[in-house]
Amino acid sequence: MKPSTVRHLLSPYGTLLRIFLTPEPTPSHTKRVRAGGNKKRSFIDGWVEFASKKRAKICAETLNGNILGGKKGGWYHDDIWNIKYLRGFKWDDLMEQVQEEAREREGRLRAEIQQEARERRAFMENVESAKMERGMETKKRTKKRAEGVEEGKAGGERIFWQKRVKERDKEAKGIDQQDEVKRVLSKIF
Repeated sequence: MKPSTVRHLLSPYGTLLRIFLTPEPTPSHTKRVRAGGNKKRSFIDGWVEFASKKRAKICAETLNGNILGGKKGGWYHDDIWNIKYLRGFKWDDLMEQVQEEAREREGRLRAEIQQEARERRAFMENVESAKMERGMETKKRTKKRAEGVEEGKAGGERIFWQKRVKERDKEAKGIDQQDEVKRVLSKIF
């Protein structure tokens, strides 16, 4: 029910100063729409301020527990009023509660934004450090290429040179293995 409808239904009982209706929470609204319900914005409860206390008390006593009525096919025909006169309740008290909820919501939102900013900053620092490391690695590679060091070796690895095998040295010098075998065997026999 819209505020204008509430004003229209309650205006015969006295002049209304202010109306506040609490909107339906978004999750329940989306659930209702997905289930095939109407897309109208609903309200959970509301507060109405009359110009005189006397008129407000009469309205609360008269309408509490009664059917809204109206046309038989009307949207709110079968709804029941649940009205209570709140003694000593000021409009500022209501607005204070609403403002407090809004402040809490803003605080949570601000905290989420700060957390996201921290995560984004950390991510960007990691990206920058990775770029620096890649740059340093490419510089090392280019420097080693210029010096003539093999590319497969990392910068901190040691290189151990092996001694050449004697047989390979002899083959390189041109000494035939057959001749070497004959020489050794001739000394034995």
